[in-house]
Amino acid sequence: MKKTLLSLLAIFVSLCSQGQTVAPDNEGMVKNAQEWTRDVVMGWNLGNSLECPNNETEWGNPKTTKAMIHAVREAGFNAIRIPVRWINHVTDQTTMNIQPAWIARVQEVVDWCLEEDMYVIINTHHEEWLDRNPYYSKQQENNRKLAALWTNIATHFRDYGEKLIFAGTNETTVNWAAPNTEQQTVQNSYNQTFVDAVRATGGKNYYRNIIVQTFACSPYHGLNGFTIPEDKVEGRLSVEFHYYDPYEYCGNCTYYYWGDAYKDKGNVPSSNEKTITNLFDRIRNTWGSKGLGIVIGEYGVANHYTEDNKLTQQENMQYYLKCLVGDARAHGFAAFAWDNNAFNNGPENFGIFNRWQNMTVGNTFFLKGITEGAGAEYVEPEPIHDDDDFGQGGLVFWEGDAVLNWGDGLQLTIPSSAFENRNNALQVVLYYTQDYNDYDMFQIFYGDWSSKPTFQVGDNAFSGDFIPSSYYSTGSGASHITPVTFDASTFSIIQQKGIVIQGHGLRLTKVVLNDPTDIATTALGKSLDEKVYTIDGRQVKQITKPGIYIQGHKKIVVR
Repeated sequence: MKKTLLSLLAIFVSLCSQGQTVAPDNEGMVKNAQEWTRDVVMGWNLGNSLECPNNETEWGNPKTTKAMIHAVREAGFNAIRIPVRWINHVTDQTTMNIQPAWIARVQEVVDWCLEEDMYVIINTHHEEWLDRNPYYSKQQENNRKLAALWTNIATHFRDYGEKLIFAGTNETTVNWAAPNTEQQTVQNSYNQTFVDAVRATGGKNYYRNIIVQTFACSPYHGLNGFTIPEDKVEGRLSVEFHYYDPYEYCGNCTYYYWGDAYKDKGNVPSSNEKTITNLFDRIRNTWGSKGLGIVIGEYGVANHYTEDNKLTQQENMQYYLKCLVGDARAHGFAAFAWDNNAFNNGPENFGIFNRWQNMTVGNTFFLKGITEGAGAEYVEPEPIHDDDDFGQGGLVFWEGDAVLNWGDGLQLTIPSSAFENRNNALQVVLYYTQDYNDYDMFQIFYGDWSSKPTFQVGDNAFSGDFIPSSYYSTGSGASHITPVTFDASTFSIIQQKGIVIQGHGLRLTKVVLNDPTDIATTALGKSLDEKVYTIDGRQVKQITKPGIYIQGHKKIVVR
């Protein structure tokens, strides 16, 4: 039976508070989430070690030593993520008490990292009882256990300083398929439970930076269903996603080249340099603008090559890592390379340091790419606004992340009711990224599919079909915001029939119904009498940056 989140949280907070809480202690807890993530220059994962089922050598890696951690630091990494599996070391699944020897071992590795003056993340990793069961039927029991587990972990590390942070879950998923509402809801409840449990232990944990996760640690599922948990302290929360994109290059290795810079070398996937930048822009605008830090908990490209082009393909992997890490640094994201100590040719070979050979660098091109990217400087975000006065205001009719691929992709219906009491000044604003190997297009049909109406983009008329690559002179990976309008006679038909949007080779992220007649324009610095709010609902006492704001029932474009 589905339980309300409110009733669940009451149970969890009660459990966490029993004999655990001490007074909040902010001594030394200075950095907020975004300052913490910006300080991570190069992050590394101690992969396939402490997250093994029973002991850290079970998956073929040697036991972690202090010398290994020192070698990682000497190579330029200043942060380590330590994946940890706890359930096999829990002595009682009611209290979720942890074997003293196991938590002491985790502490030993954490201490080695801190002695090297490194930033450190510990998480719950491969907790299959939790992350493979995002169902209402399991929600209450899993949240109870998660709250008890994090109460124990957080209490043990409560006196540690701000360089140590906690991450609540890992990759919650059901066979890696897109989540439904139930699964998103349960993952969001895991995040809230984790936040409440850690804060309830008090001490430095009250102010500690902590990390919550999107479903499957996917940025796309996060942008389409992640809910920011409520937190007792401001600015101490980060959101985590993982990035092995495009998977056909980074994961299953069906492409040997990536990026526009290498498209003359062989076939490349549609995802390219612009894809990374555009996604990271969107993530920062969505979450960073709300004060959250951004953590890429895992990233990497599996070592793969053909013997006849090995050097060029390794150079290309170096280039991919340079682009990814460089964009992460420029956006202020903390990025952690996945290293599982595997050095063969093909999928799952993410090794950087050879732990069996005194931490020699097994794939030098991996380390070079990461180091080159880490040299990028942080760039302050530009104010979120559109020069054409559309898109940031208006009614968000649909938001998500869906591919247009004719009948196999999204076919978005906007019913006639959405156009009632409107006139043809209304803009249908499409947000999307070009994502194609062959061609790209979106089409607009009347809602009954009888025919395609003529529409305008800028000063140009189109008979139902629009090809972004031709109009904008851009290729795959480019993102656009395209406002579509209709003449009066066409709009009157739409008010009766509605419209359907479909297409091919595009990844649609948002559709906004925007009426420019609702927008007023004012100059920067001009006094505004009524209360003024940002687009995301935060009241501002003084407007110091250009952008779009809400005043009363009007959108105000400040230039």
